[in-house]
Amino acid sequence: MPNPRAIVLSFDNLGEASELERGTWDHRVALGHHESVTVALPRLLDELDALGLFATFFVEALNCELYPRALLEITGRGHELGVHGWRHEAWAELSLERERDLLLRAGSAFASLGLQTRAFRPPGGGSTVGTRSLLRELGYRWWSPAAGCEGQAGSPTMIPFDWELVDAYHLMEHFAQARVRRGDGEAPLAPVMVADRLCADLAAGSGTQVLILHPFLMLDVRWWEGVRRVLALIARLSRERQAWTGPGGEFMQAGM
Repeated sequence: MPNPRAIVLSFDNLGEASELERGTWDHRVALGHHESVTVALPRLLDELDALGLFATFFVEALNCELYPRALLEITGRGHELGVHGWRHEAWAELSLERERDLLLRAGSAFASLGLQTRAFRPPGGGSTVGTRSLLRELGYRWWSPAAGCEGQAGSPTMIPFDWELVDAYHLMEHFAQARVRRGDGEAPLAPVMVADRLCADLAAGSGTQVLILHPFLMLDVRWWEGVRRVLALIARLSRERQAWTGPGGEFMQAGM
């Protein structure tokens, strides 16, 4: 019987998709060589292998065109793939028509690689009033928006996340206003402090916790060492049967 306490391990974003969406990508640089894929992802996959951990990778569907071999490597290592928009659109601001088009395009892109995705995390964490019904229509099994969308009852199953367990929330300048709204300091935390905070939250946690880490942030060696600490703790909690750990799809199958 699964432990009543669960840690759903997940990773968000891949490649240059979000930079293209925000207009910050240097178009003099050729696509398809982003270090989040060529440097961070391989060592992350090796670390997960070494620790015996499995996760859900929520990736923008554009990566099916730019990094098909990387996506096949992720699934080949036993991990779950989920949709994270086409190229990290501001999901909560989409019209229903645009939302449908993007999800259909994403599904076709993954299917072209022989991959079936039944998980979704809206970029930015927010959803529209029609997101859940549209996901149900398209056959998604679960989704993971930010906590606060609980009013949308029904299928697919929702496994919401809290910003406290998102590395980018603590590390990036971009989240300064969000931190202030939540009562945290405006300035980003040092990587070692973020690792301390995540480890403390996970060690003392209860119920279901959803952890979100970002490969592109792991290009900072200081944060990569922090990630290794966090993953080692999760592996220990799993090994000692203090918590069930794994991807969201397995969490669903476990019926927790």
